[in-house]
Amino acid sequence: MPMNQRKSLLLVVLYTLFLVITGCNDSKAMSLQKQFGNNFYYFMGLKYLQEGQQDDALAQFKKGVKKSDDFFAEKCLESLCQLASENEGKILAQELAKKFPSNDNRLKLERLLYDAEEYEQLLAIAENELFKGLVAEEQPAESMYLRLLALEKAGKQGFAGEIEDWFFQSPITSFHKKYFDSQKGTLFPSLFSEEMQQCLKLRVAVYQRDYGQAFNLVAEILQAQEEPSQWLMQQPEELLSDIGKTFLYGTNQLAEAAQFLDEAAGKISENEPGFVAFYLNFYAARLYDKGLGTGNKKALEKFLAAMEAADTPAKYDNALWYYFSTQLKIAPSEAETAMKEYIHTIHDATYYSDFFETLILRYFTGRNWSGVLKNLILIRDYATQEVVSQYAYLAGRLVQQGLVDLKNFSVADLQSIIDSKAEEAVIEEEAAEAGGGKDLTLQDAVARGLFSIAYGAGGELYYRLLAATQLDYSPAVVRQSLYQTKVLEEFVPDANLETLLEGFMVFDLPDYIYPVWKENFQKISLELAQRAASFLSLYGIHQYEAQGIRLMSNAIFHADTQTTREMYQLAYPRLYSQEIATAATDYNLPEYLIYGLIRSESFFDADVSSHAGAVGLAQLMPATAGDIARKLKIEDFDLQDPATSVNFGSFYLAELIGRLDNSIIDALYSYNAGITNVRKWKRMFPDLPPDLTVELIPFTETRNYGKKIVSASAVYGDLYFEIPHKAIVEKILFGK
Repeated sequence: MPMNQRKSLLLVVLYTLFLVITGCNDSKAMSLQKQFGNNFYYFMGLKYLQEGQQDDALAQFKKGVKKSDDFFAEKCLESLCQLASENEGKILAQELAKKFPSNDNRLKLERLLYDAEEYEQLLAIAENELFKGLVAEEQPAESMYLRLLALEKAGKQGFAGEIEDWFFQSPITSFHKKYFDSQKGTLFPSLFSEEMQQCLKLRVAVYQRDYGQAFNLVAEILQAQEEPSQWLMQQPEELLSDIGKTFLYGTNQLAEAAQFLDEAAGKISENEPGFVAFYLNFYAARLYDKGLGTGNKKALEKFLAAMEAADTPAKYDNALWYYFSTQLKIAPSEAETAMKEYIHTIHDATYYSDFFETLILRYFTGRNWSGVLKNLILIRDYATQEVVSQYAYLAGRLVQQGLVDLKNFSVADLQSIIDSKAEEAVIEEEAAEAGGGKDLTLQDAVARGLFSIAYGAGGELYYRLLAATQLDYSPAVVRQSLYQTKVLEEFVPDANLETLLEGFMVFDLPDYIYPVWKENFQKISLELAQRAASFLSLYGIHQYEAQGIRLMSNAIFHADTQTTREMYQLAYPRLYSQEIATAATDYNLPEYLIYGLIRSESFFDADVSSHAGAVGLAQLMPATAGDIARKLKIEDFDLQDPATSVNFGSFYLAELIGRLDNSIIDALYSYNAGITNVRKWKRMFPDLPPDLTVELIPFTETRNYGKKIVSASAVYGDLYFEIPHKAIVEKILFGK
């Protein structure tokens, strides 16, 4: 047996022993054949492929097709299709589509038939009973693209209706554009009227975001109509939506466009589909808002009309989001009034998170401190826990600073806050001890209640850490409760997908693990995600290590069971420990801070480059790295070399700390946004403590950047250096 095969077999045996030792699979040693049953053949086929032994792989996949469970038999057949010659692949694709009818398998067959110029067979697929039960909306755009090409190649007539349905009943894709470009000067003029061709051009123009061309097309079409409003109401939903976007982005005559859509909406009869009233009112509202100034009343009226006409929860949330945002342009108080009336009607709380973040920025820039607490009381039962934790912490700090007059709040609301307690009993006990049994002032009691709300499971880690610091929870209590999350209800893992991931690990097939998990994470248990992350993180290759970190970092927030410190150690590993230890010593920086920086910048992927051009572990721009190299008197350097990137990034951070009066938090924000910006932001509100000042940073990405590093640093300090979270938070944020 070749050396590489012996190595692979050894890895399989070792991992199987690991499963046995750790109690997996009922702590029983079993052969791989017994462990996976006849699904074993799929993994062996992949393993042989990895070793370059295609004939052996084909033999395994063929056995799997005959003997494996349906899920794995389908995967074996898919693999055979990919490996086969053109003629054999066509036969296998037909077998795949017949045995396992799905839109994806249908598309695989259609591709092969089109390439083989067997157009009649391709066209016959649409009439096959096997595929008639599939959901048409899930059919890939490429499938219809191939069918239309085949219709033309086969000399068929009378398929204009199929083209029309495809272009007007579904979102435009690259395949629509490709087909349009190939047919606009030949087939289309023979099939469609001039008006229809203009509508087709319009849809493609909007897809390309060429709103100027789109507007010219809309104007020509409408000018040719005797009753433009009636024509508008007769259009399919996708086209009507595109026309609305065209008016919004394709002309400066916003008020006129708004009035036209508004008047058309006023002529809608009861017989019109609900989407007609929604889109006419929605885009009229957006045009009024954009063209007639802040908080235009007509815009607000039209958003309400769109909400009333919305025929799906997503459309309703879209209109309501704009209604809230338009009110906020007038004043936060107007947004509050709107929320009091409609907050209970929202469907998807996550849809509004950015609105609530914008609102809190308005509160801070306007020094409307009481508004933060007022809005928390309003949204507490309707916003996401992440939003609630932010509002609760900031409200607590503002109360603590004496910036909120509690006399403006009802006794019932304040009592509800005071009575708030963290879910864990040990936290409640700790809170009582921290209170010292003494009578608290109203201000202190409300602040503590708000911090308790902020610390609740499922909240944003940054604000939970800060809340624990303010509550003065002991390190033991924080360690026990901080890594808790809100457990998913009624979670049922997909047994086939879990077996698939298990097999990838056992058979040493790391390339497949992260893509499958990423596509199906909502169906994978946290326990298996932990094992997959561990497997990748211990592999010793940058790509897999970074994938393991990303996998576990996401998995702990989509958990069917409570998370553990061990899981967090996988999400926050100590890679490049020697390089980081050396840099920490050389530049007098805490190791946990460098770990937090590197993890937040690159997830420890030494080969990563950003869209802006930042390179390596510390994500430095080449120009910045050049300046650092000159200061360090280094002539030649490679930013993708881990030691160089860690060294340069640590030097740069230490230099920024020194230039900013030893403020670590200011240095972190300068690392991301530049020292000039940070100094400007600080001058805006010199009287606020640092944890409140950071909320004034006008850019969301930059604002969240520092919070991520504070959180990561605190976790690293606790997991590996036995430094309490509180000590790290206070050092980074407050310089203590």
